[in-house]
Amino acid sequence: MPSIPETAAARPRHFAQLLGFSYVRADAHEAVVEAMPLPEHCNERGIVHGGFLAALLDTTTGWAVHVALPEGTAAPHFQLTVQYLNVAVPGVTLTCVGRATKSGRRTAATDAEIFQDGKVVARAIAGHAVL
Repeated sequence: MPSIPETAAARPRHFAQLLGFSYVRADAHEAVVEAMPLPEHCNERGIVHGGFLAALLDTTTGWAVHVALPEGTAAPHFQLTVQYLNVAVPGVTLTCVGRATKSGRRTAATDAEIFQDGKVVARAIAGHAVL
């Protein structure tokens, strides 16, 4: 069996790690994920790329719904609607706060906001299939 190169072994194991997301806390009321956007997370105008923000919202709403559901229940997103409200800049922490707003036998709903320096940068609502 070939050995894994040392550089490959040090790579993030999942998407949130690749983007540098930090899972801060989650309880029955909310989930909090933080990220420090870097220049490589920006678009050509130097502001944080909308895809980076959407990934942070996706990660946080996903964590919020999994905390609200019974252990081992899968709940993949089937919808994520994002509103971009203000620009985000690199080098300043983004804090995303998500909540499970409703959960049933087949679907669940979540929402989240991203804050930077006390301002709402983006927000989302999401739908999840409960499997």
